[in-house]
This record gives sequence, structure tokens and C-alpha cells, in this order.
Amino acid sequence: MKDNISKPKITIGLPSYNGANTIQRAIDSLVNQTYSNFELIISDDDSSDSTSEICQKYKLTDKRIKFIKNKDRKGWINNFIYLLDQAQTEYFMWAAQDDYWDPKFIEKNLEVLESNHKIVGSISDIKLVGNIGKNYYSNPNDINSKMWLVHPIIGTYEEKIQKILEFNWSTNFYSLFRTEQLKKSIPKKSFASWDFAILLKIIKFGDLHVLDETMIFRDGGGLTSSSSIIKLMRKQNGSWYNTYFPYVTYTIFCMKNLGLRVFLKHISHFKYLNIHTGKNIVRELFYKVKK
Repeated sequence: MKDNISKPKITIGLPSYNGANTIQRAIDSLVNQTYSNFELIISDDDSSDSTSEICQKYKLTDKRIKFIKNKDRKGWINNFIYLLDQAQTEYFMWAAQDDYWDPKFIEKNLEVLESNHKIVGSISDIKLVGNIGKNYYSNPNDINSKMWLVHPIIGTYEEKIQKILEFNWSTNFYSLFRTEQLKKSIPKKSFASWDFAILLKIIKFGDLHVLDETMIFRDGGGLTSSSSIIKLMRKQNGSWYNTYFPYVTYTIFCMKNLGLRVFLKHISHFKYLNIHTGKNIVRELFYKVKK
């Protein structure tokens, strides 16, 4: 595939925060893609480790890289939104600082989008690696270990809604997307399942494709885990309301955007999200008071 380096065709948005352990590997796998006509925008959310220094060095050696250091913490969702807002290219993809990609990931997914305008996003199969892989595979070192982390989302609009709601992973979020349609699908505020909300909106514009090749490798090496659901929700969603009632905003979003009939058809899904999570939060608060 020939590149026209005068004007980027793709924007890659990489949000970073204290990712010094993994971000160099992520950037290396992106700048060495076989398709090179892209810009890579890194938005660092006021890291306290050496993430900024690492990114600055790459910026000096590769003109495709733009580095932005946020003086105040945006939070992970707002940082994702900010990166998409910067994109003026035809295609866009988010890149996680813990992931790395096969050299042909962009080339092959771009070929899918260029050849079929009914598809709005394309991704490959994904393999979990490192410590996170050990939690999901009986033998994570086996190259044939497979776990369904992405599904093609095709069919009628209602069929696509059902596939997204029934599938527990929102990993299609890391597809290569058509920028115009993606920007029309972004909720501009932070809430739990924000990534699922994007998928539920963008499928109005077309299908989500999955290449039958493993070309993304997810490590999770830079992520900090917590047994506290309250801490996790506070970190993701910020406000006290979204911390203690995390899925109410998402539920209201779906009721408005899916239509009442379709929403009621899947009401059990939203009951489970809210009641199950609510029970866990109440249980955690009870144990804290008891101590």
C-alpha cells in the first residue's frame, strides 16, 4: 500500500499515565508499522514517572509524533476524548500504552475500511500476554491459546445491539475507525461503560469487522489493580454520583439512544448491571463501617 506522507490519513491517539514500563514497546510497534502515513498523538495525563521523558525522545526522532503534557489530570476517559478531538484525518484509532501491535495491523485494517464502506471499524483478534494472560489462559505461552476478546458486529441494528450487550468485552473500541462517524458517536462526559456506549452508537453507521489474525497483544503491565470497586469507579468516573451509582448514567444513555422498545427488551441486562454492582458497593461500605 503506497503512502502519501504529505498529509496523514490516520491519527493514532495514545493516552498515557505512568506508563514507563510499557510505553516504549507500544510506541516502537506503532512507528514500525508497514503503513506509515499516520500521525501519532500522545497525551500524557501528568505522569509522575519517566513517561514524559520517554515520549519526548521519540518526538525528537520522528516527525509523525506529537506529544502533549497535561498540566492537570484529565482522567482516562477525558484524555481519550481529547485525543479524538485533535484528529483531522479520515481514520482514527486509540492505542493503549500497555498494548503492542503486529507490524501489519494498520495496513490490513485500513484495506478493509477502504474496500468496504459499510464497515465503520476494523480490528484484529487479540491475545492477552504477560501477567494478565496468566489469569485467562491455562497455558499463556502457547501460541495457539485463544480467547474471544472481539466479535464482528454485523446484521440489523437490533441484532448488533444484542451482540454488544451480550458480549462482556468492549475491546472493539480499539478498532481503526472512520473518524467522522466516531466523532458523532462520542458521549462527551465520563461514566462507567462509556466504551460500550460508543460501540452502541457507532453501529448505527455500519458494521464492526474483525480480521481472523492475532495482531494486537494486550499486556496490562502498567495497570494497577484494586479489589475495591469504589476505588475503581472513583478512578474511572470521578464524581461521587458516578462512583456510588456507576451504571445509572449508562442505563439512561441506552434508554435514550436505543429507543424505549429495544431498551425494555434488554431490561434484564441493565437490572443486573445496576443491582449487582450496587450490592457489591453496599457490601464494601458495610465492611468499612464494621472495621
